[in-house]
Amino acid sequence: MVRVLSILPFATGSICILLVLISMLGFASGSIEEEIPVLGCVGMDEELCPTGMTSEDLDVPSAFFLLNVELEISLELDEKSWIGIVDSKYAKSCPPDETGLTNCTASDYKFLAGGPENEGDVYHSLEPGSVRFVTGGQTGSDGLGENTVTTEWSVHLATWFSALLALVGLGLCASGLHMAFPMVASMRKKE
Repeated sequence: MVRVLSILPFATGSICILLVLISMLGFASGSIEEEIPVLGCVGMDEELCPTGMTSEDLDVPSAFFLLNVELEISLELDEKSWIGIVDSKYAKSCPPDETGLTNCTASDYKFLAGGPENEGDVYHSLEPGSVRFVTGGQTGSDGLGENTVTTEWSVHLATWFSALLALVGLGLCASGLHMAFPMVASMRKKE
């Protein structure tokens, strides 16, 4: 009977270890593309040009502390515009109008990632809370045309959680083996 019951901790431990192995590979989204207008910034520094903001928050649930979610954002016309991620609190001081434009400039934000100083793709690890995306024109941008924003994301278990899950899995597997084959342990004690 004990050997039959030993299957439960061994199976549970095996599932924990399997989850850790799958997490190492991760889950990727593929590409999500959206079109946004290019904002003009002629005759002044990009820090002083008007910015646009998404109309809704990206809410990250508190359960995400168990996960490592990585965003990669790229712009097709990165020589004409920039994109950044800010805390959603800026929606109160810089509310976007119905077209997405705000009365704020890039210098009014503290960027979590990206912004006018960023060169190339924007990388950000999501944490629990709310964020918004902000965009603006590079110096000399005429504001004509649409810009394709490509977003890719990948999900893994948080490193600390993976380590904990692996330890629990190994412990459960070891206890299942010990329950199934107790004679090996008692033979060692006799020696």
